[in-house]
Amino acid sequence: MSERSGRYLVLGAGGLGCPALFGLVAGGAAEIAVVDCDVVDATNLHRQVLYDLGDVGARKVDAAARRLRARAPGLRVEPIDLRLDERTLPALLAAQPAGTVVLECSDQPDLKFMVNDVCLDLGLPLALGGVQRWGGLAMAVARGGACLRCVFEDAPPPELAPSCAAVGVLGGAAGLLGYLVAHLAAALHGGSDVAGTLVALDLRDLRPQQIRPRPRRGCRGCDPAAQERISGPLRP
Repeated sequence: MSERSGRYLVLGAGGLGCPALFGLVAGGAAEIAVVDCDVVDATNLHRQVLYDLGDVGARKVDAAARRLRARAPGLRVEPIDLRLDERTLPALLAAQPAGTVVLECSDQPDLKFMVNDVCLDLGLPLALGGVQRWGGLAMAVARGGACLRCVFEDAPPPELAPSCAAVGVLGGAAGLLGYLVAHLAAALHGGSDVAGTLVALDLRDLRPQQIRPRPRRGCRGCDPAAQERISGPLRP
């Protein structure tokens, strides 16, 4: 393998984060920071493929760091046991070194929009994903391209965004989308023109879809004119 390069910050080490971490290692990442506040649960192992039964009960960030270092001894891994919210997220992202690419792999729609906004504020490139049942989406976000709010504007209400525990998720869907998020992140690091690209996958009917929307005028996430009317670093 060629010399490793790139620093990545992965938010969430669950169903999306695990395959995304594998993808970053395979793609030659030099440094990965993993953020999560949960422990490994045996009921999630079918989609959280980085862990096995011996990791049950351990902090996800510790188990992930141990597994990743074993796969790539030269890889630098930073485990960060942290619950992300309106207070901790901006501080975490503001502390990242220049050139860091963020991967949003949580299962919280509200958090995805917050990460979208703060990354744009700070100029951090972002790859994000979401999965539910047998499909989901992945998107690359950076200044100059369309962002998550250009497409969806706001997070859906809770009744329209049930948790994976409530509706289930196909392990293969989480795996494919996690790898796709890692691919977009590596492309952002490499300077490829993927900002604003959204890929949706429907594995039930085997229908992939790719769109490149234009930045939306008045978008609260990326339109500077709209941002001037909104105070504070977060725009939930």
